[in-house]
Order: sequence, then C-alpha cells, then structure tokens
Amino acid sequence: MTDKPIALRLADELDELDSAFSSTGLCGEAATKLRRLHEVNQDLLKALNTILNICLIDNGHWAKTIEREAHEAIAKATGEKA
Repeated sequence: MTDKPIALRLADELDELDSAFSSTGLCGEAATKLRRLHEVNQDLLKALNTILNICLIDNGHWAKTIEREAHEAIAKATGEKA
C-alpha cells in the first residue's frame, strides 16, 4: 500500500489508460486537472490551518465563527469528522 493520496494515484492510472487506450488524450487531460486540483486543495487546507491558528489568538465572536467554518471545511476536504 502506498501513502500517495488517492487523487494522485488516480491521476497516475488515468495517464496509463491514456497512453494505452486513448487516442483523444482526454484521460491525460483529466489526470493533469486532477493533479492541479489536488495541489489547490492542499494550498487551501494550509491556508485554513493558518486561519485556525490565528483564531486561537483571538477569542472574539468572529474568530469563533471563522474557526468553526474552517474546521468544517477542513473536515469536508479531508473526509474527517468535524
């Protein structure tokens, strides 16, 4: 078993399908988009975690609202429980 994220494993599989069976290149395009979206998701998760760290410093109402929403978004993105 590999520690590689499923999105990247799927992209690798799509590349293999594209080279073996596809004359349209659509599988390769899908693989490229999947890798890009995975990278964007990682950047967004990093930003949300930074926001959470800032919210820990500020205990005001808005900070708590932002903290809750950030936790929910991270849970949704990672498949974890909020």
